[in-house]
Amino acid sequence: MPISDLIYFIFEIIGTVAFAVSGAMVAIKKKVDIFGVLVLSSATALGGGMIRDIIIGYLPPRMFSDYRYVLAALISALVVFITAFIFRKWYQKSAAVVDSINNIFDAIGLGIFTVTGAKVAIESGFTQNGILVVCLGVLTGVGGGLLRDVMLCEIPFVLKKRIYAIASILGGVLYHILITYSVEVRIATIASVVLVFVIRILATVLKLDLPRVKLEEN
Repeated sequence: MPISDLIYFIFEIIGTVAFAVSGAMVAIKKKVDIFGVLVLSSATALGGGMIRDIIIGYLPPRMFSDYRYVLAALISALVVFITAFIFRKWYQKSAAVVDSINNIFDAIGLGIFTVTGAKVAIESGFTQNGILVVCLGVLTGVGGGLLRDVMLCEIPFVLKKRIYAIASILGGVLYHILITYSVEVRIATIASVVLVFVIRILATVLKLDLPRVKLEEN
């Protein structure tokens, strides 16, 4: 395997694990059973990539042809579930710590999958279509979380809280610009992932939200 492909594989596994952990934590918070944790965790980790592949006509989606990603998601979810089950008293009392850990893993996954989605779009021949490249990057980054929240009958996190999709959009734009101007792929990847991660963490720490109309309840 060429070194560049190996680096991207490692990045994708890290992103899969990060989103799987984040999805498992959300599922446990919603008090679903172990099967629910596995399903919601897998949807969070793999759903965005599946949506992306369907849009560009890559069938069956990669998650069904390379089981390493599915296994990584399921193992990560099991580790989180077992940890929360064994240390449930600490887990319940440490809600703030758990949320902080969740945000960090979520930010890592968002950055990596945004770049992965943009990379797939470029490799599929859409380099000149910047809007499509960025949209596929964003879909890969936020699509899994959207599926998870819909399955939980929740308003998707991306539509109501913090600077989430905006961070993904900016990361996708940066990656596309750097690749268009022939910046070395590894530099473009690291720069874009770091940008998304920093924006997400800053938005969480500073409690930054997009403007909304706040109506008084009767």
